Amino acid sequence: MNDIHHMNMAGVDLNLLVVFDALMQERNVTRAAMRIGLSQPATSSALARLRHLFDDPLLVKTPSGMQPTPKALQLSEVLRSALWQIQSAMTEPERFIPKTSERVFRLGMSDYAEMVFLPKLMQQLSHQAPHLQLQVRATDRQEVLTLLDEDRIDLAIGFHPQQAAWHQKQELFKERFVCVCRQNHPSVRSPLTLETYLAASHLLVSLREDPIGRIDRSLAEQNLQRHIALSIPHFLLTGFILAQTDLLAALPERLARVWMELQPLQVLPLPMPVSGFAVSMLWHAKNQNELGHTWLRSRFGQIAAVET
Repeated sequence: MNDIHHMNMAGVDLNLLVVFDALMQERNVTRAAMRIGLSQPATSSALARLRHLFDDPLLVKTPSGMQPTPKALQLSEVLRSALWQIQSAMTEPERFIPKTSERVFRLGMSDYAEMVFLPKLMQQLSHQAPHLQLQVRATDRQEVLTLLDEDRIDLAIGFHPQQAAWHQKQELFKERFVCVCRQNHPSVRSPLTLETYLAASHLLVSLREDPIGRIDRSLAEQNLQRHIALSIPHFLLTGFILAQTDLLAALPERLARVWMELQPLQVLPLPMPVSGFAVSMLWHAKNQNELGHTWLRSRFGQIAAVET
């Protein structure tokens, strides 16, 4: 580990970093001042000192408001993470007793994550933390970072390819796609051939309502195409639709297992290679060592270990 240069740090007012973070969040001196409880002149003076300290304008006035410089954006990721860690270190941890806690946890999950995790999680909580409350919010990867930063959710579960420096992520498992259709399908046999697959009609689940899925992109690389008879923006109806039609669907394997327990369906390997995805937990660094948060994350980890 590199040593901290104490002599270099001694002359720096670390409160300036709090002002810098507020300015970066608000992009407005007056609002930043209100956020941290300083006067507007004091905040303006702090901005001048920050500019001198970093030898950079940091925030530049434009017709649409103050805009950060490239250096300010770079500093913001590093300093915001550091400030959260300092705040966490200075805050005395509250005790968390699962058996008696009445705490409310707010989760951001896709319907895929809800179906894979929530039944098993609630089975655990009914015995281990019967008074705990979970509030689940439907989220996608585009909005989840904002919800974490604005403290509107405590933990996100799903596919999270992006994160900021002040977010923490733990991969739970790797997911792959399989083909799902009804039992006694008139044309599907094992092993499923590419010819049979392409001759069938398909159900596409597109969370972003994109009519082209990853299967279609994979097929396009081979100059092949399938017929999408139905496209829906969620997984909640897939099992019911597949059980009552001759449609085929490429679904995440763990979700397919859930549907097989509920509907007369069969699961087959896809007849061509398709990239999968990682399912992860994502949370704000300020909650890294918080006892209740750590306990809840460990529940998801246990469920994932069984699912793997």
